[in-house]
Amino acid sequence: MSYGQQDWGVVKIGQRKSRTNNKKPTKKQTQEAMRTGNVEVRKKNNNEGRKMYQLENDNEVRKHKTLGVSVGRKILQARNAKKITQKQLAQQCSVKVTVINDYERGKAIPDNRLLTRMERILGVSLRENTKKKKTRK
Repeated sequence: MSYGQQDWGVVKIGQRKSRTNNKKPTKKQTQEAMRTGNVEVRKKNNNEGRKMYQLENDNEVRKHKTLGVSVGRKILQARNAKKITQKQLAQQCSVKVTVINDYERGKAIPDNRLLTRMERILGVSLRENTKKKKTRK
């Protein structure tokens, strides 16, 4: 085998040649240009500023949908009927006592998993039926 025809030179892949035309001006050059007024100001074209403006000037008050007081009363009545404390119910549901307290006051944001657990433990249906059956005439 003859290696006389082989090219054993170094090949650099992925490196760009430096462009001398597009060098950034130094800090001194920028300051000098600003002093003399030879600066062109370009605004970036992005929507971030507009979105921030909308958020800051939004006057609408938004609240999370919470459980009603009726669901809290159902939980309280079922818990008292089974003679279970909030702490015991919280331990059985694997949540903090404050979560059970919020549910009973109707201030909690509904969590379907937790509601299902409480329904199983208390043996009561806590959710109202949202589907109404159609009656035929």
